[in-house]
Amino acid sequence: MTSPLNLLTRQLFRFSAMKNEIILLFLALFCGAVGALGFSPFHIWPALFLSFGGAVWLLQRVNSLKQAFVYGFTLGLGVFGAGVSWVYVSIAQYGQVGILIAVLATLLFVAVLAVFYGLAFQLTWWAKHRLPNWPLALLLSFSLLLTEFLRSTVFTGFPWLLSGYALHHTWLFELAPLGGIWLLTFLAFLTFSLPASVFTHFRLKGLTHSLTQHGGMLLVVTLAWGVGLYLSVAPQHWVKQFDTLQVTLVQGNISQDQKWLPQNAEPMLNDYLAASFEHLDSNLIVWPETAVTYLHSNIAPYFTEFSKTFNDTNTTLVTGIPLTKHLHGKTDFYNAVWATGQGSGQYLKQRLVPFGEYIPLQSLVGKVLDIFGIPLESFQAGPANQPPLQVGKHSLSTLICYEVAYPSLVRKVTPESDILLTVSNDAWFGDSIGPWQHLEIAQFRAKESGRYLLRSTNTGITAVINEQGVITESLPQFQQDTLTTNANLFRGMTPYIRYGNTLVLTLLILLCLLQLGLARKSAN
Repeated sequence: MTSPLNLLTRQLFRFSAMKNEIILLFLALFCGAVGALGFSPFHIWPALFLSFGGAVWLLQRVNSLKQAFVYGFTLGLGVFGAGVSWVYVSIAQYGQVGILIAVLATLLFVAVLAVFYGLAFQLTWWAKHRLPNWPLALLLSFSLLLTEFLRSTVFTGFPWLLSGYALHHTWLFELAPLGGIWLLTFLAFLTFSLPASVFTHFRLKGLTHSLTQHGGMLLVVTLAWGVGLYLSVAPQHWVKQFDTLQVTLVQGNISQDQKWLPQNAEPMLNDYLAASFEHLDSNLIVWPETAVTYLHSNIAPYFTEFSKTFNDTNTTLVTGIPLTKHLHGKTDFYNAVWATGQGSGQYLKQRLVPFGEYIPLQSLVGKVLDIFGIPLESFQAGPANQPPLQVGKHSLSTLICYEVAYPSLVRKVTPESDILLTVSNDAWFGDSIGPWQHLEIAQFRAKESGRYLLRSTNTGITAVINEQGVITESLPQFQQDTLTTNANLFRGMTPYIRYGNTLVLTLLILLCLLQLGLARKSAN
């Protein structure tokens, strides 16, 4: 028979274990949240040492696959809870739902993203038991790279807060034209998890054994930062300038609650036209995403006279506009961009925002959302392989809003583009960190592609980004204004545009081979 003293001892032990578990989960949440400081507008990139160092430390304390998932999921809740909290703004202010539903929807969104961190922790723990002589940080880096890639592709993906973006203000940013954001993301995982991994291994088996086991990682990280330093003082010119355009970007600053009111459609259009007529000396004038709230089929005849004016002054007008196509008795709606005047062409958005512009698994999920009264649009995705717009004799490839977050999409259109354009309406996210993260992502696309990138937005941040990923000019947020400047046109391809993810895949293979050799040496 168990004595009361033994029962009390067991209860105290269980309470202590539960208390320790709660503390570890709190630390996981905290480490993840701190990592959000590495991205724009904060740019405190060393904060990720705490995030991924904390991940290594937590994995040392995992005893099961279930526990691995819980720790990873909790760390992911911190990352995305702090990093994409701006989603709440659009749901609460413009979703026509109450605060409670907005909070629940935001938490659900964050939780879905956090699942991928949980899977990465599970994969790391599983691999560690099969490759005991491999560094925990290396296994974590491989696992995170895989799950982050999945997060960026499933249901069109949500490739936001990839860790490579935190390297924007480091020497490693110079490697973007070589291997793109996926190379930088993998290097971020290696860099930020390495110190904690070396230290924990050192405590167990000594410094010499720790350095030997981590030799492959140390070599790759040292070489990467060294090459980045070299390129920062001796930049390479992968592309060649051949011409210049004078461009005007119009920032209408229309609040989201006023933008789609029928009575405001004509006054808004007249304001955009008036601002544009003051800059007919520009080769290109750009209005932001859905600046025209009339359907293209309705407004095109009305635009005939204006298009002639733009054509006579050798000016191309490019604007965001909703567009319909009628096929087999069905009307499909598209988020589109239209060029008129001296230019021509249309572009239909290919990558739609999940739960914003379309509903994944609509037959199932749509019914659930209807119960909560969440109104969602249903757009169609445009076809692949759309030709660039024409601006006089030059080619301009367009990305609509969130599409700029897809490096593969930009890589695909760059070879036939002289300049890139992204139009957006970040009014959805108010005065949050979302638009700043969006701008930082656009800077990476410019750096990777070796092209000027024009960013035309409704409420900001409207900007011109050069081929080095540097903002040359910009407009303040929440201000009605125009930005007129010269934008250089480039031809040629950076290594990333030419070879894609070949460099990062090669690096993964070489690092695996190197680690196999080191693991055998360590085992002997």
